[in-house]
Amino acid sequence: MPKNADSDKPDRSGPTKGKALRDSLEVLNRNLAEGLRTADRLQRDASRLVEESARLAAELVEQRREMSRLHDRLHRSEGRRAAREEELRRAYERAERADRAKARFLSAASHDLRQPIQAAALYTHILRGAVDANPAAREAADLLQASIDSLSGMLGGLLDLARLEAGAVDVAITEFRPDALMRHLAQEFRESAVTEGTSLHVHPCGVAVRTDARLLARILTHLLSNAIRHGGGDGRRVLLGCRRRPAALEFQVWDDGRGIPPDARAAIFEEFHQLDNPERSAAKGFGLGLPLVARMARLLGLALDLRSEVGRGTVFTVTVPRATLPPDPDPDHRLTAAARAMAAVATSATATATATATATASPTERMKGRRVLLVEDDERVRHAMTMLLKRWGVRVTAVGSAEELADRLPRLRSRPHVVLADHRLPRGQTGRTVAELVRRRWDVPVIIITGDTAPERLREARSIGCRLLHKPVEPGDLAATLDEVMER
Repeated sequence: MPKNADSDKPDRSGPTKGKALRDSLEVLNRNLAEGLRTADRLQRDASRLVEESARLAAELVEQRREMSRLHDRLHRSEGRRAAREEELRRAYERAERADRAKARFLSAASHDLRQPIQAAALYTHILRGAVDANPAAREAADLLQASIDSLSGMLGGLLDLARLEAGAVDVAITEFRPDALMRHLAQEFRESAVTEGTSLHVHPCGVAVRTDARLLARILTHLLSNAIRHGGGDGRRVLLGCRRRPAALEFQVWDDGRGIPPDARAAIFEEFHQLDNPERSAAKGFGLGLPLVARMARLLGLALDLRSEVGRGTVFTVTVPRATLPPDPDPDHRLTAAARAMAAVATSATATATATATATASPTERMKGRRVLLVEDDERVRHAMTMLLKRWGVRVTAVGSAEELADRLPRLRSRPHVVLADHRLPRGQTGRTVAELVRRRWDVPVIIITGDTAPERLREARSIGCRLLHKPVEPGDLAATLDEVMER
């Protein structure tokens, strides 16, 4: 058989290979197209990333600029804050200086304004004693005394208001029984109640309280004075009493007078506001009592209340926290002899007449021939005090300063029975300076007289064993105090 015998037969594998090649090309084309699409997508994504990166870079640059601006503002704010803090510090220092200046002014005003009143009161007392035989002169002296009392009362009220407004009133909270205080108030207001045609009744209750005793006494004093002046008269009654409340004691001042209309109950606590004094008579006060009561109650945190019915009367109440002192078997055992006498006088008309007669005669009689060392820088007060003491038969050595006292002391041959010293003396010297100077030589009782009503004056006087009197000093009070310390 020939070698290529089968070469003329048709090749059947050709179409198959061509189809496979075409399929491969189609797949390749599809893959290529898909690759191109992917590449195009990647290119678009890359473009977006580039744009996003550019945007982020721009934002970062802007944020850095904003941070720089914020840093600058913060730096300026810190500077302004520091400046504000410095301004606040300076303002606080100015306020403190102003408070200290107000305190100094009030202290100086209290002293300096009371000095001429003290001198006038002493001269008036001397004048009244010298003109008993002349009715017209006696009447003029009485009117002068009334004018001085009115001036002293207004000045005292205004200074008290100023001290309360300035925060210059110290508060000393203690636990005590107010019975002796209430009996003392009964004695103090007995005469004025009789003058006004009013019967005064006081009912203590033996319960201890916790507050400032001095300020509570002033609150009740103003309320009683107000009730007697404006709620009494024509046989009416005024009552000072107290009622037990849960954890508190309620002091009440009642009157059965004309009452206070509802639309006027807020106004009566305003300065110089009076319902029944259109003529502004000084005999009815100046409208300072109730404003002082409201401020002192607020300072002590005490509840002040008012109930009134027109035509039937008024009651003011002050609620004070109760204290837990043990029962007192003898409520009067801590009172001085004078206080016990006043308590007895408060409940006995006979005792009142007897005590009054004794008080007006005995002290000055017992002082005759005694020696008083007087230290007072105000010439008018020193002269008036010297005249008054000499009228009582007292031998007086008077000097105007601590330096003059130091110079005179070695030359004094006789020990004085008592020293009377003004608290505020020249060149910063005080009554304490006087007491220390005198006591280097003699153990002598010292009475310090001051126009400064600050509580620290009383504490200071007690700390050095001295008595304290406040200007203007009534001659009767001066005589009683001198008699008491001399007898000791």
